Amino acid sequence: MLGQEKELDMRVPGTIHLVDLEGTMNVRHEEGDDIVLVPQPTDDPEDPLNWVKSRKRKLAFCLMLAVFSADILSTALSAVLLDIVADTGISLADLNTGVGIQYLFFGWSCLIWQPLGLNFGRRPVILFAGLACMLCTVWSAYVKSAGEWYVNRLLVGFFYGPIETLIEVCISDVFFAHERGGWIAWYCWTLFNIPFISGIVAGFISSRYGWQWIQFIASIIASGCLIILFFCLEETMFYRDPALELDAADSVPEAITSNIEDGSTKKDIVHVGIDKVNSSESSQPENNYKTKTFKDKLKLWGARSPQQKTNFFQSMWMPFYLLRFPSVVFAGFTVGAVLSWFNVVNATIASVLSAPPYNFGANMVGVFFASPAIGISVGAYFSGKVVDGFTVRKARTGKGYREPEFRLWLSVIPMVIHPFGCLLYGIGAAKGIHWVGLAFGLGAICSTFPIGSAIAINYIIDCYKEVSGVGLVTMILIRNTMGFGFSYAVTPWLEAVGTQNLYISLACIGAFFWALSLVMIALGKKFRKITATSYWKLVETYGLHAH
Repeated sequence: MLGQEKELDMRVPGTIHLVDLEGTMNVRHEEGDDIVLVPQPTDDPEDPLNWVKSRKRKLAFCLMLAVFSADILSTALSAVLLDIVADTGISLADLNTGVGIQYLFFGWSCLIWQPLGLNFGRRPVILFAGLACMLCTVWSAYVKSAGEWYVNRLLVGFFYGPIETLIEVCISDVFFAHERGGWIAWYCWTLFNIPFISGIVAGFISSRYGWQWIQFIASIIASGCLIILFFCLEETMFYRDPALELDAADSVPEAITSNIEDGSTKKDIVHVGIDKVNSSESSQPENNYKTKTFKDKLKLWGARSPQQKTNFFQSMWMPFYLLRFPSVVFAGFTVGAVLSWFNVVNATIASVLSAPPYNFGANMVGVFFASPAIGISVGAYFSGKVVDGFTVRKARTGKGYREPEFRLWLSVIPMVIHPFGCLLYGIGAAKGIHWVGLAFGLGAICSTFPIGSAIAINYIIDCYKEVSGVGLVTMILIRNTMGFGFSYAVTPWLEAVGTQNLYISLACIGAFFWALSLVMIALGKKFRKITATSYWKLVETYGLHAH
């Protein structure tokens, strides 16, 4: 009976054997450690999982540079919205609506960009979208009406799309399960911090040269980033035979185990599986690997393997199918709530600080953005290597098995900090407390942004790695639809109830969303068990695999 239950656990999506406590698993491990490499790399030196650490770090730097470039192009105006109102006559409500449209298309454009990236290569999609986003940003300096602003923000949002989901796929292409969280944390730090850091500089640029020069300077910087990316960003798309994707000793593919007698022990199955992968019967050719030249790495085509079964249109409809999986929906609501708070902060910070008793000018509003930047840095620290280390320790106490829900314990921190920050900032602004108190409250709110995003992204990849590229699109669709709703409603909401009541509401709503993590800690694995049959059927039907 116990053996049957263990066999069931082996088929639960997301449950992996991460730590080889007994040292008996015939699979590849982290050098000098008992941590199992998940997923298992092939012998091909061009397999991104086999890249040397310096090559992986260069790739990570390029990915962060792509996020940095896109962020300054799309969000640097947040600190000077009132200057745009004064210069163009476009109302603050219309500006915020345009920003909401931009965030809506950040997400929904992924229905096009993600299938392109998953089927034809990550590199060409990131480079093309970055160039188009830069051109739209130059145009934004010349808008004079609300209609122009709406169209411009729509296009900026559309071309920003690959930054929302394709960067995470590149990270999962290159890094193993036990180290992925740290790099996702760096991604979240860059994604949320650059808008605030650029706001510090944007305030001074607007005061001295006019708000239009924010866009011009951002475009000049972005063009330099694109040149670096063209020469340094490598393609991470790599076709790996599903028979070679041994997550751990307990995850030998069904294709290998189907011909093994029922009387075989787990250890027997492991060794048969490994022997088959390494034998001449494997579909992978031996000693026939080609090392890429620098010229090969610059190509914008040819990444797709003839063996791939997925196609563009399949990747477009599948995000909607994944709405049936509770873990994916939970991740979408978690990161959607985070984006909503981010949009509310961006939409209200200028109006709060420019009004009495603070009366900050554009440059001082920009300086105030240092507070969110510090808070985000603190949150990113906890959501990175700290959580990676925690999950490994939990796996050691759980007989070597790691559950995706281990990461959700981090939600306990923002469950306390988020409501505290909202109450301090909202009530403090209404009562006119010293601006240092507002800075502290705003920093507390913003420290939860990378925590929520890292939790959601890693949870989807950990739970359903075979469809994680598409699952991230489902998550982003939920997230950005929620973000659009808050952007559209925040100005009339603020005018109707005032800053104090607005942030009291956010404190209560936030506490509810963070508490959902406790529900998933208790029921997450049960949900994954219930949906396991339909999930593995989906994987088998469409020939899906982790990379």
